[in-house]
Amino acid sequence: MAIARMRKVTILAYEELEAPLFEKLRDAGLMHVTKSTVAGTEEQPEEIHTHAETPEYVKRLSQLAVIKSYFERYNTIKKSFFDMFTGKKPDVSYSRFKNAVDTYDIPGVFDKVKEHDEMLSRITERIADLEQKLQMLEPWRSLDIPLGEVRETRTCDTCLAMVPSVALASDALASPGVHHKVIWQDKGQAGIWLAVFAGETPEGQAANSLLAALGGTRLNLAREVEDYLEAGLVGDICRAIEGRLSELQEKRDTILAKDAEMAQGLLDILALTDYYLDKQNLDRIRKEAGRTRFTLIVEGYVKAKDMDLFRGQLSGFADIEIIDEEPGEAEDVPVYLENHPIIRPFEAVTAIYGYPNYRELDPTPWLAPFFWLFFGLCLGDAIYGIMLSLFSWWFIKTQNLEDERFMRLLMYCGFSTILAGALTGSWFGDFPVQFLKGTVIERITSSMAVLDPVNDPMTLLLVSLAFGIVHIWVGIIVKMVGTIRGGNVVEGIIDHGSWVIFLPGLVLWGLSKAGVIQSGVGLYIMAAGAVLVMISGARNQKSIFMKPISAVGKFYDIVGYFSDVLSYARILALMLASAIIGVVVNTISRLVVDMLGGLGWVVIPVILAFGHLLNLAINALGSFVHSGRLQFVEFFSKFFEGGGTPFRPLRRVKENVSLTD
Repeated sequence: MAIARMRKVTILAYEELEAPLFEKLRDAGLMHVTKSTVAGTEEQPEEIHTHAETPEYVKRLSQLAVIKSYFERYNTIKKSFFDMFTGKKPDVSYSRFKNAVDTYDIPGVFDKVKEHDEMLSRITERIADLEQKLQMLEPWRSLDIPLGEVRETRTCDTCLAMVPSVALASDALASPGVHHKVIWQDKGQAGIWLAVFAGETPEGQAANSLLAALGGTRLNLAREVEDYLEAGLVGDICRAIEGRLSELQEKRDTILAKDAEMAQGLLDILALTDYYLDKQNLDRIRKEAGRTRFTLIVEGYVKAKDMDLFRGQLSGFADIEIIDEEPGEAEDVPVYLENHPIIRPFEAVTAIYGYPNYRELDPTPWLAPFFWLFFGLCLGDAIYGIMLSLFSWWFIKTQNLEDERFMRLLMYCGFSTILAGALTGSWFGDFPVQFLKGTVIERITSSMAVLDPVNDPMTLLLVSLAFGIVHIWVGIIVKMVGTIRGGNVVEGIIDHGSWVIFLPGLVLWGLSKAGVIQSGVGLYIMAAGAVLVMISGARNQKSIFMKPISAVGKFYDIVGYFSDVLSYARILALMLASAIIGVVVNTISRLVVDMLGGLGWVVIPVILAFGHLLNLAINALGSFVHSGRLQFVEFFSKFFEGGGTPFRPLRRVKENVSLTD
């Protein structure tokens, strides 16, 4: 239960082994590769730094991004509701992956996608234009004059016009030399065919002045559909346009069908994207290697227990040298947390805050029991705990998670919630009392209760503060142990061990004064601790006159510890919130029965389900956040330095798909 011991590894190889060596390191997945620090190595070749020619993976990734975006119009990878939260990736067999790498014509598909996209864009634009023309011509279908013949002649001006319906009664339309025919009327407007005699010497379009007087507008439909004028009448033109629309839609449907068929290869595109992302990653990592004139130097870290396996994985390379050694004191060694399976889920809590550095204690085993206990107390309902544990167990079994730590953590915290709920008599709040009064279930649940957070909050407050004292005390012990392990024995014993003795002595002395315990041993423990605290305060003070002041002033740290302990009152607050909301939900349900009688029993399940699920969701989140806060702010501040780099061995990129055997 500690931070895994690492070995610093240096691999020396001929430069021509670079590509296969890095691929083998990736497949082995055992080495955390770092930037080479070997003195005397040469600058890497210019092509590695700048890539005068764009690498293949850059071109392919750009093409694949376009193809992926296009295919997703037709095909989406179906994800379950939970997959959206877990980030589960679609499975692709290794044989399909290998076949895609070997045979998929990325440039060809890219060109086809671009061609189809441009064609669809043009077709869509043309269809929209023709549909607009059809919409414009539709009211004029009954016009019995070929549209091309509606024009100005030497002696007569004929046109189509749109005028207000009220203008149809105008005397101007009945004047000599003017003839009109109403083609359509709609919404206060009318479409007319208009003929105006212009005389022997017309000046311009004779109908224009008449339309201006009527408040009408001259239309030039022939200009809008000049490609179809040969069809003759408006109805014939409409049928010609409809025929062209049908052709375009058929062509579009053919392209869409081909695209839908191509889009069935979306999984191949995702797999190929990972393949080229992997090449990009390897290219980035290989730039970290050092080089001499003929030699490649790869540096990194491997877990000490994996060194034999690591050497075995690279045994196929005859002309390489593998050197492993203990990391230096000043080196930033990556950190891998290695805990018992029961403790391992709590690494999720540590990871939220940050990794410890390589040379300090792993806080996970120390925080695990406290986080487990605090979460259970904060949520504090046995039925909620059962639901949380069952849901987490089901989720783990059905979702095939890559990292189960968080869900196992919730499952474990469900157990502590069951325990806390049983001890405080909370089973869906006061459900047994409200609905099962006098039954065996009510008697059993009541018999297990030892605390009542609603009616006796002060007792639970004292229990919460007591847990806080123990939690902080353990944090100081961890700091003392870590300091001693680091070689500073005197500092560990005097500066930190003094408080390890003084604080419990102070508590025991206070309990004896309050009459809770009868022993006076607390006074002697406190006195011994007080002496050590004063020595700690005075030992670094150079002025002999200031030493007594520094010694006494050291006791001011008690104020900080006292304020830290008060933070643990949030355990009571969270438990009260969960319990009271549960009671309110049950009370509302009971009132519904009293008001509606038999009908109320139909509504009750809905109220109970919604109310308690909402209470569980809100307070489970609050329990996790506040239990974590007590670790990060009150506990870690006593000993945790952090700043560690997580151990991330070189592995195949799995950003879009998960490879299966």
